[in-house]
Amino acid sequence: MFITVINSRKITKCISNTPCNCYLTERSFALLNCSNYLPDLPVFNSNLSLTITTIFARDVLSRWPLHLCEYSHLQILDLSGSDFHLQSIDLSCLVQLIYLNLSHTQLNQTPNFTKVSLKNLQYLDLSSNQIEYFNGNHFRSMNNLMELFLHNNPLKQIDSFEQFLSLPSLEHLNLNFNSSNSIIPMKKPLTISQWIYLAHKWNNTNKVLQIRTNTIPLQSIFPPSNQLHLIPIESMKIILNILSNSTFTILPFASKCYCNELQNYQRIFSFMNNEKNLSTLVQSSTCLMPDGVAHNV
Repeated sequence: MFITVINSRKITKCISNTPCNCYLTERSFALLNCSNYLPDLPVFNSNLSLTITTIFARDVLSRWPLHLCEYSHLQILDLSGSDFHLQSIDLSCLVQLIYLNLSHTQLNQTPNFTKVSLKNLQYLDLSSNQIEYFNGNHFRSMNNLMELFLHNNPLKQIDSFEQFLSLPSLEHLNLNFNSSNSIIPMKKPLTISQWIYLAHKWNNTNKVLQIRTNTIPLQSIFPPSNQLHLIPIESMKIILNILSNSTFTILPFASKCYCNELQNYQRIFSFMNNEKNLSTLVQSSTCLMPDGVAHNV
């Protein structure tokens, strides 16, 4: 989403003794050329602050703005490029937010969204920060979230991935990382009951979900092969069809199963060869014979 400020009037000296330029309209303002100079957002007057619904302030702030709550009717907030390293992020007063961009802000952890009512939020960008750990539970209250960008963080682990999949409105999730690890470990895969619950939730809906990841293999979110038979075949078809628009990474080595488990794989994935839209999910494995010889499957 690209934010523009139209029909604006320029106030060249809105903040004295700074290089900042301001563009102000009845419902929005933008700050430009500040070069991370400001410690806080300006407040023009109380009446005007309550009419502002959009703030566009890229590369502006040197710390989290204490005056942010003066703009309690904000719907669109772009603070990308600011410096919020090791700072507390307080969004508790911005309950009307629809769009939030905190990319490139040196964040080292996810803001505590569990204590904030962001039920209207549709777009969230936390990309290109210093976050090493994502927990899906931090996002579980965002029932209207449609686009979530978490890419280009030095991620080391993901927890509660099922919460991302459970978000009812989520359509796009970017998990491409610039991590030194080729594979990002899940704290644990989804359980059988969680997959069955998701299949029931997605059944007979228009759910669309696109996941982009270069460090998470499809195998890491499913239970072990000796448990796959516990997921009903109709449920598995629903799951794989929902994931068919997604792209997962390929394991650097073929995962192994024992040949007595091969029937489970064949049962689950046999229909995929006839479904062109599922081709992106097909990944190779090997079957380990009792004598230790591995065969590709």
